[in-house]
Amino acid sequence: DAVAMRHEREHPDGLTSTVVFVSIDARVPPILIRTTQRDRLAGMRLLVSIDSWPADSEYPLGHYVRTLGETGTKDTETKVLLQEFRIPCEPFPAKVLACLPPADYKIELEPGRTDLRHLPVLSIDPPGCKDIDDALHCIELPNGNWQVGVHIADVTHYVEAGTAIDLEAADRSTSTYLVNRRLDMLPSLLTTDLCSLKGNVDRFAFTVLWEVTPDAEIVGVDFVKSIIHSIAALTYQQAQSLIDRPDGAGGDGDVEIQ
Repeated sequence: DAVAMRHEREHPDGLTSTVVFVSIDARVPPILIRTTQRDRLAGMRLLVSIDSWPADSEYPLGHYVRTLGETGTKDTETKVLLQEFRIPCEPFPAKVLACLPPADYKIELEPGRTDLRHLPVLSIDPPGCKDIDDALHCIELPNGNWQVGVHIADVTHYVEAGTAIDLEAADRSTSTYLVNRRLDMLPSLLTTDLCSLKGNVDRFAFTVLWEVTPDAEIVGVDFVKSIIHSIAALTYQQAQSLIDRPDGAGGDGDVEIQ
């Protein structure tokens, strides 16, 4: 284009060229970089750093940092998105992994927790969900009212305030889901195991218990740290199948609840 025609040129040393880098962010002006790799970098997504903007230069000057990959491929464009939105994607450092409980950690009832493992708790999530962070239950009480419970995975049991793992989670802010990968806010031992309210295993939770009348009037509420035992990790289809056919007769959404 016109910018390239005006500014791209070979240097007298015969080794380097000034080339024009065009950012995917329209707010960033073209950047002039000097490189010995002009032909090899053509058609690639690059990471470039701006160094200066001299008063006599139409555009800022910068330097090549690294190649992200070939333009247009899924893996490369994924890397571009991560860079563009500054999403942390590096492996968890050793100091963060050192905060984790051992891989064979056993969840057992401890002082200060309410044992709710007798309740028919279950979760409902998209198919293939591994980080199940909430579950629920509903039972009829002897007085004719209903108890409704919502259970949220107790991440704070494993993540103490101010520790390396807490600061890392604060920096990442959230788990990020992309077309071909996911980037967890916390290491997988927590996100997909100890803090995932999977079926048929004990898990620590924060629980809210409501007592409601048959007319859905709330007459009582309680908040407790708990230990629960989910009887099933349902998909939306399986949950709808149970609603449509409470007797469990037939259908692709059948599920065994223990």
